[in-house]
Amino acid sequence: MRSTTPGQTIVVIGAGWAGCAAAVALARQGQRVALHEAAATVGGRARCVVRDGLPLDNGEHLLLGAYADTLALAAFIRDGDSPPAWRVAPLALRPFSPTQRNALSLATRRLPASLGLLTGVLGARGLSFRERLATIRWFAHQRRRAWRCDPSWTVAELLEGLPVHVRVKLWNPLCLAALNTPPARASGQVFLNVLRESFGAGGDATSIVVPRSGLGEAIPVRAAEYLAALGHTVQVSTRSRIAAIDAQGVLLEAAGNVMRADAVVVAVGPHQLASAFAPGLGSRHSRLASALAEVARFDYEPITTAYLGYASPVALPKALLRLDDAPGQWLFDRADILGRAAPAAKRPAMRALLSVVISASRPSLPHRALVHAIDAQLRRLAPQLPALVWWQVIEEKRATYACTPALQRPACGPLAERVYLAGDYTYAAYPATLEAAVRSGRIAAQALARDHPA
Repeated sequence: MRSTTPGQTIVVIGAGWAGCAAAVALARQGQRVALHEAAATVGGRARCVVRDGLPLDNGEHLLLGAYADTLALAAFIRDGDSPPAWRVAPLALRPFSPTQRNALSLATRRLPASLGLLTGVLGARGLSFRERLATIRWFAHQRRRAWRCDPSWTVAELLEGLPVHVRVKLWNPLCLAALNTPPARASGQVFLNVLRESFGAGGDATSIVVPRSGLGEAIPVRAAEYLAALGHTVQVSTRSRIAAIDAQGVLLEAAGNVMRADAVVVAVGPHQLASAFAPGLGSRHSRLASALAEVARFDYEPITTAYLGYASPVALPKALLRLDDAPGQWLFDRADILGRAAPAAKRPAMRALLSVVISASRPSLPHRALVHAIDAQLRRLAPQLPALVWWQVIEEKRATYACTPALQRPACGPLAERVYLAGDYTYAAYPATLEAAVRSGRIAAQALARDHPA
C-alpha cells in the first residue's frame, strides 16, 4: 500500500456497499478521499448488527458467483494473510424437510453456458418429465431471444407458458430472492438479466457465495480499514449534505461544520437522496432534479429476517433451504455467527443459530408472535427441533425499491457539476443487489476520475 498524497479532496457520502466501492476505486486512482457515514457503522443496508454479542447480518443477502465486481473488490481489499472473504459452492435448492408437499430439489453443476442448470433440471426431484422438458424449452427460448422481452412484462407474464408447478416451486421463489418483488409486479426484463448473468453464463456464475465472516466484514469494514491505512478519512455518525455546487467545487455541511470538496459522490439509498441536498438545490441542476423526481416515484419492498437460537445442534443440508411460506420462505444455517460470537452474560447457551427470511411481504404479527409462528412452522416440518432459547428479528421496511417493469431510475455517474451518484438503484441492468451497488460505485468513481483527474 502507498499512503495518500495531498491533492484534491473527494467526499463520498454514504458508506454502504456503493460508497465503499466508490471510495476504494477513487483511492486507487490517487484521489484523496473522505468517506462520511451517517450511521454509527459502515455497511448501509448490509451491515453488521451486534445483539447479545452475536454479530448478525442486517438481513440475509443472496450473492452469486456472477457477482464479479463484488468478488474482485473483496479480494483487492483483503489482508494478504487472511483467508478469502467467501465460501463458494454450487447452487442447490432443497426443501427444509422431506415432508414438505410437492417440494422441489435441484442442484446445478459447474458446467459451461447453461448446461449446469439444464443438468440440474434433468436431475431435479419434484418435477415430472413434462415439467422438466417445459422448463428446458422455456430456458432455451429465452436464450434464443437474447434474453430480451417486452419491457412492460412482469415476471408472471414472462413465465405464463410454463406449468404452474414449475412457476410456483422454481421461478417464483427465485424471482423473490433476486428482485425482492412479487412476480406479479416484478420486471421480466431485469429477471432475464439476472438469469443471463448467472444461469446463462454457467461455470462458477451459478454458484452461491457465502461470506465467511459476515457481510459487513466482507467489504464495508475492510474497505474502511483499507482507506484508513492509506491515510484517507473515514467518519461514521457524520450526517452530510450538499449545500451549494459551483464550478470550483462543492460546499458541504458535515457534522455541524462547513467544508469544501473538489467533488462528491453521493451514495445513499433512494429514500435518502433528497436529504443529501439542501432544499431547493435540485431546481438549479436539471439532472439532479430528474433524479429526485424519479426516486420520489419509487415504491419499496421489505425484508424481514428472524434469527432463532436453539439449545442443541440442528443438522441441515448445505443448500438454499426452502420453506413452505407459512410464514418463513428461506432458511439459513448461521453457525458462522456463533463461531464469531463475543461473550455476553445475558445470552443463553445455544448450539444452533438459524435465520429465516420473509421477502417482499411485511408480516402483520409483532416480532415475538412472528418468532413463535416461525418456530411452530419449523416444528411442523421437523418435529424433533430442540428448544428455542433466543431470538432476534431485523425488519428493513425499505430494504429495496420495488423492481417493476420499465421503472425509470437515475443513472450512476454525473448528477450535477462535480457531483456523482452511486447506489444499487442506479445500475439499471440489475435489481437492488450488492453487485449492483458495487458496480455503480466503480462506475461513478471512473466518471469522476475522468472529469477530474488526480
